[in-house]
Amino acid sequence: MISGYILGISCGYHDSAASLIKDGKVLGACEEERFTGIKHDSSFPINTINWLVSEFKITPNDLEAVCFYENPKLKLDRIETSTKKGGWKNFFTRLKIISKNKKVYKDTISQLETLRGNKTQLIYCDHHLSHLAYSYYTSPFNESALLSVDGVGEWETTSLAKASDDIKKIGSVKFPHSLGMLYSTFTAFLGFKPNEGEYKVMGLAPYGDASKYINKFKQLYTVTKNGGYELNMDYFTYEWSTNSMFNEKLSELFEIPNRLPEETLEQVHKDIAASLQQIYEFLFFRLLDTLYKQTKSENLCLSGGCAYNGTANGKILKRTKFKNLYIPPAPSDAGSAIGCALHYAYSTPGNRVDNSNPYLGPTFNTDDVVTALKVYEKDVWGERKLYEQITNIVANEIVDGNVIGWVEGRMEFGARALGNRSILANPRDPQMKSRLNRVIKKREGFRPFAPMVLEESSSIYFDYEDTVPFMNQVVKVRDEHKHHLPAITHVDNSARIQTVNKRQHRRMYNLLERLQVINEYPLVINTSFNLKDQTMVLTPLDAIKTFLNCEMDTLILNNYIVKKKIK
Repeated sequence: MISGYILGISCGYHDSAASLIKDGKVLGACEEERFTGIKHDSSFPINTINWLVSEFKITPNDLEAVCFYENPKLKLDRIETSTKKGGWKNFFTRLKIISKNKKVYKDTISQLETLRGNKTQLIYCDHHLSHLAYSYYTSPFNESALLSVDGVGEWETTSLAKASDDIKKIGSVKFPHSLGMLYSTFTAFLGFKPNEGEYKVMGLAPYGDASKYINKFKQLYTVTKNGGYELNMDYFTYEWSTNSMFNEKLSELFEIPNRLPEETLEQVHKDIAASLQQIYEFLFFRLLDTLYKQTKSENLCLSGGCAYNGTANGKILKRTKFKNLYIPPAPSDAGSAIGCALHYAYSTPGNRVDNSNPYLGPTFNTDDVVTALKVYEKDVWGERKLYEQITNIVANEIVDGNVIGWVEGRMEFGARALGNRSILANPRDPQMKSRLNRVIKKREGFRPFAPMVLEESSSIYFDYEDTVPFMNQVVKVRDEHKHHLPAITHVDNSARIQTVNKRQHRRMYNLLERLQVINEYPLVINTSFNLKDQTMVLTPLDAIKTFLNCEMDTLILNNYIVKKKIK
């Protein structure tokens, strides 16, 4: 194992991030959006890098390597080749696309070079290898089957692999054939933003009837040998266009115009979402069945942006022969900032260390809380309490119907709040889902909310036996409990759960224990501490500002309880 400091970086497309690794251990990692406030920020993660350098007191000369999550030259080759498909009418647009990407390529190389010390190596990792390495080297498995599925890397869109100390690819699907691009295309067709709104489509799908459009979807792909697939590119333009992902033939096939963002969601849109999810799962499980046949491993590590499809993920252990599943907290490009660095760190033999901790971002102390309270002293007041007092106060407030902002310790890495930057509420309150969507999160009313649950009690309430520490699997609520948990039970009786044990998060574990006593269920709604179109709060100042911008009742900042002043 390479023992020196390794800086890992991902950027240029979406979810830019950086990480720092030493002796095979992830010391810190964060998405750039947490510093800039720009959702899915794609820019070079200079703020994150500056934080890592400052936090861990390193200089360029301390770095053994700077690792980048993909090969920019190969990616540019794919763009130059694929944009030719647009024909002569697209000639000038193609030139602009190539020119823009060449500039991005040149600027990225230049920025990476500035990070190097006298003996620092600059390493370009393969895109999907970065995904695979992130899931494998943060997993508990010594040997495992690996699957990475996303939009596109250099040329690959899907990668099958097997790992035992090192990673060996055993199959792939190449661009333009892509499950990620298929899902993103219909995200755009349904009026949502690609690379951001896919989870909205997934949440919309249970409201629809998949049978309505399943035959239409079957005209968009063909299956190939070894679990592969090919898309019918007559309907898609993402191969050569940056302005649109589909053409008029798609509307003609589905016999409706694409929905514009401000237009009302109709039943037809819900039916299309349902059919899309069903087709995605059909092709996804063909890949998994092939992977199992080729590896015979009972363990599976899943990565790539499509690993955020919790609905499909929650069915893996029931619909395949895999017995153990691991999905890391940030399987999209952000996680590849860790993956490329770990791949390099373990490129020479060495004992693996535990990298399962998701709390890798910036933290704050009591002085930061006091300063923030001083800045907002006209609007809020805060009182320091003992830890045990806070647990009891918050549990009682949740049962009384209050909404709690909870901010403590190091920020989570990944898209899911896991207890350090969370909004908490009562899962038993039938009005809570509506209230959270309307006046707290200020988002679409159809969107479901996820519960935290005590790990040892999870299977009592949910039809699922495995642990889900990173909230990335959607499972069924057991029939005898769904009516008692209306705020977290989706229209199809499902929920995207996060299981919690004492080692993982002591304070949340104790809160759930207290809720079991006074609310009969060791569960709490857990959603990320942000409003619509905003990023998760990073600092106490961010938290108080957001707290004042919505109808949240109480804010917890480490051991401080914060309330709004009555004016």
